[in-house]
Amino acid sequence: MGGRWIALALGLATLVIVGIFVGAVLRPPPPPRVVAAVGADTSAARASRAVVQSGRWTVTAEVAPAGANAVAIAVSIADAEGRAAGPAVRPTAVLRMVDMAMGTEVVDFVPDTPGRWRGSGRLSMKGRWQLELEVEGGRIMLPFVSAP
Repeated sequence: MGGRWIALALGLATLVIVGIFVGAVLRPPPPPRVVAAVGADTSAARASRAVVQSGRWTVTAEVAPAGANAVAIAVSIADAEGRAAGPAVRPTAVLRMVDMAMGTEVVDFVPDTPGRWRGSGRLSMKGRWQLELEVEGGRIMLPFVSAP
């Protein structure tokens, strides 16, 4: 009789440990924080620019026309004291059309100066677009309009 209680206690302890493992370790990561670039200049004739606080960083993003169906993108990242982010804080971004369900255009960034990256993208058509920039888990949305 005592052996059954011990076996039951060990079985319950095993279930609790497995439950904690499944709940803590196998949980999907939280979704990224999304910061919309409210008040950003989205004119088609000039660059769209936004300065946004994303976590511990101040991110400045700019999308400018760069010829037929192309845009140039510049991103600057600095901390609260204005010091440039190091190379480990590399942004990633895609261009997405706002009004149509289309594929995305991946932006490849190259370092320009400390804390500053440059990239470019091709737009498949004219219209309203959005730069979706990710910096250390925070996502920044910068809308812009491709030149008519």
